[in-house]
Amino acid sequence: MTQPGGYLLDTQGGSVDVREYERLSGGGHRALEKGDYEAAADLFRKALALWRGPALADVECGRVLDVEVTRLEESRMGILCRRIEADLLLGRHHEIIGELFGLAARHPLHEGIHLQLMLALYRAGRRTTALEVYQRLRDVLAGELGLDPSYELQSLQGALLDSSSELRLDQPLSLFRVRAPGRY
Repeated sequence: MTQPGGYLLDTQGGSVDVREYERLSGGGHRALEKGDYEAAADLFRKALALWRGPALADVECGRVLDVEVTRLEESRMGILCRRIEADLLLGRHHEIIGELFGLAARHPLHEGIHLQLMLALYRAGRRTTALEVYQRLRDVLAGELGLDPSYELQSLQGALLDSSSELRLDQPLSLFRVRAPGRY
């Protein structure tokens, strides 16, 4: 509602989509932790379906709202990655490769997306392409930031080169989320 000095969010007659998003994503997290990957993927999909574009796209934001927009956009990316993780655990690697390529192109420095893309490609029988994704990411990180890929990505690359049993469908992605000894 428009009123003197700004806007007022009136929740008397309905619900606020961010609350529904947080309820659904919370349920997705709980389902994923319990190993119910189907329910997790479904709840994450429903949460993401509430998005119609960037958070508060038509609102002129000040410092306070800028922080909230950043929080919401980061949450959205996190839920998207968790949904992809659930899909990978369900063996849907073929179905999500195209989506992951698009995400990797839009987020060229997001190591988690590249990790998921590499794993999906490997499980789809495309080990060479998975290793090419690693090499491109390595080149981008070195060129733009002067960094090497994370320990997790280096571990995944090693597992790809060795065709390690850690890459089997029944192995969680958390194998590649551990910290290197001595890194903080």
